[in-house]
Amino acid sequence: DADGDEAFSAACGGDDCNDASNAIYPSAVDVCGDTIDQDCSGVDLACPSDTTPPVLSGGLPVGTLAGGTTQATLRVTTNETATCKWTASAGTTYAAMTSTFTTTGSTSHNTVVTGLTDSASYTYYVRCQDGAGNATTSDYVVTFSVGTGTGPLSISLVTNRASGVAPLSVFFDASGTTSTGTTRPFHDLEYRWDFDDPLGSPVSGTTWATGSGAGVNSRNAAMGPVAAHVFERPGTYTVALSVFDGTNTDNAETTITVSDPDVVFAGTSTVCIAADTDPVPGAGGCPAGAAHAQQLSFSTAINTYQATGKRLLFKRGDTFAAGVSRAWITATGPGTVGAFGTGAAPVMQNAGTTQMLLIGNNSPRNIGDWRVMDLTIDGASDTNAAHDNTPVQAAGSAHEMLLLRLNIRAAQRGVLASHFTLSAAAGDILYDGWAVQDCTIRGIPGCLDSNGLNGACDWRIYMVGTRLAIQGNDLDNEDTGGSHVFRSEFMQKGVVSHNRLANAGGTQHNIKLHASEWTVTDIRNPDGTGTYSEQIVISENQIIGHNNAYTVSLGPQSSSYDERVREVVFERNWVTSGAGTSSSVESSASSATFRNNIVDVTSSTYNPAGIAVGRRGIEPIPESVTIYNNTIYRSDTNNDGSACVKFGTTTSATVINNLCYMPLASSPVMISGSPSVLVQSNNSTNAQVESTSPDWASATPLVPTDFKLTSGSYAVGAGVAGPVFSDFFLQPRSGHDLGAAGQ
Repeated sequence: DADGDEAFSAACGGDDCNDASNAIYPSAVDVCGDTIDQDCSGVDLACPSDTTPPVLSGGLPVGTLAGGTTQATLRVTTNETATCKWTASAGTTYAAMTSTFTTTGSTSHNTVVTGLTDSASYTYYVRCQDGAGNATTSDYVVTFSVGTGTGPLSISLVTNRASGVAPLSVFFDASGTTSTGTTRPFHDLEYRWDFDDPLGSPVSGTTWATGSGAGVNSRNAAMGPVAAHVFERPGTYTVALSVFDGTNTDNAETTITVSDPDVVFAGTSTVCIAADTDPVPGAGGCPAGAAHAQQLSFSTAINTYQATGKRLLFKRGDTFAAGVSRAWITATGPGTVGAFGTGAAPVMQNAGTTQMLLIGNNSPRNIGDWRVMDLTIDGASDTNAAHDNTPVQAAGSAHEMLLLRLNIRAAQRGVLASHFTLSAAAGDILYDGWAVQDCTIRGIPGCLDSNGLNGACDWRIYMVGTRLAIQGNDLDNEDTGGSHVFRSEFMQKGVVSHNRLANAGGTQHNIKLHASEWTVTDIRNPDGTGTYSEQIVISENQIIGHNNAYTVSLGPQSSSYDERVREVVFERNWVTSGAGTSSSVESSASSATFRNNIVDVTSSTYNPAGIAVGRRGIEPIPESVTIYNNTIYRSDTNNDGSACVKFGTTTSATVINNLCYMPLASSPVMISGSPSVLVQSNNSTNAQVESTSPDWASATPLVPTDFKLTSGSYAVGAGVAGPVFSDFFLQPRSGHDLGAAGQ
């Protein structure tokens, strides 16, 4: 194995057809038409002939732009290289259109439209033609409006899409909102969303089952400048946003239209598939008029029937063989892979050595709009590192993908959407609008190598992209096995909320967020001039530490990398430490806010910090860090050195209204270290940290409600006004208390 791809050469009795390249081995993804046989099949994968016009998606802008906006960038994406034109008149043929996008000729197209005015709505019609001369024959419509632009607040509300078939995942973005009262509207304003969906999920109910508010927090509401929601029922929804600056409130609305899947996928557009018997349409949950097939092989079923406008339903209670060959979704949507009937979810059982489900390819590129839902994918506890049994993997550019209620178990890894498979030069765009919701993704207990490290087992979710939503999942590496629980090497606009994240590997993290290296050119940083992971909300998660030093890490993967993170809000999370924890939350991000978190560093064998901020290596020194109203606790003993908040090299930070109690620790301090500019006020004193009980609802707090203040607590009314208007439990603050939890 000279090239290190874990496939042996023919000279050693193996099946690696090119032992000089680690991109060529039997289970590699073969790129069609490039004259290279990546998967050692003996031939290069042929690209199909092109008689289909481009498929358009991702039209922007949508929703309401901030008042005062006079121009905007019109954007669309195509699933293949194309040239796009636009007009303000509906029904104009491509040949008759006279306005060509300024940037076009690939798969990402944009042009600037000018002359916009407040309180007006705009509609543009787009058509595109590919290199084979196939032009679209119907309009792709982009509609948006401009707000009023008056008053101290000006709301910007945009979405990644306004319509689609159920279940429909939508990403909501209010990050363009402005305020005359703050230069940091992403952090200092309170954003409350009402999704007009009070019935919630017909399967999962009205509240989140995981996270820091499990069983209580509503699915119909969210807080933060970016948010996401899955609409599972057909209908028209008026989504409302309220923005509050402590004095003033402004409101905005947008409409989401969700189509009925039984209408969109009527008749033979639905295929019912069973492993043991041929399904009967109109019986046993298979829709009347559907196509039907008996097929034991998951990959054969997917590869035979997947197509634009298709819904593939697998029979509940049946077990299908997976991983012998790849099941591969290559057509653009709308499409669904799901289940029919009653009982347990259909099981896709690993029986081979390759990926079980691939999404996307290089021909066509940039597919979109699929739902994969209600399946169990079983990795069969295969710990052989030479087997790439990834349950769900992006194999090419794909957007607006929803993974809903998947049960991925006993698998080396979980969901992979990596930048390594994408090429900007070839016309790929970064993954956009992916959502992973209500999934259970678990590893293999004790999956270690001979050194007691990660071995064959990796992350539960590894994903890069824009407008990502990771919500309501139970992610657990199990025991000491595995790598990070959730890792993103690049995220711009993202929501990581209501999850349970547990048991990262020994040197890894429950949440690891960084970016591309500043000067390295790839799909995340196409021109090599540097890019950030930014505009991310991490909220209402339950994060359970283990033997890993940092439970949460926001910043470079090591001191040798210049990987930059900024504009992050980390709030209302419940973080508990493990034996190896040295810092529950470690960050080198700039413009980062940590507020309303409950951080319990009990059980660490080190001298832990609740929140640690500082430069890790060669990245810029973190600045403009705010740490407000956190509750930090340790109930057991340790050596000297525990700190509630700890600073390394930092330019500027504000620490206000934090409550900390470590009664058995030796000489704990509220703040260790000092930024160049530190604003601190109304935190627990060092003496209170060591010896003054906060009089919580429980003297031995174990769950978030135990940390509520009683009327006699010194923390009641001991705070100062700041941009924190609600508490850990989403209740409006009536006064200025210390800590995350009010009375």
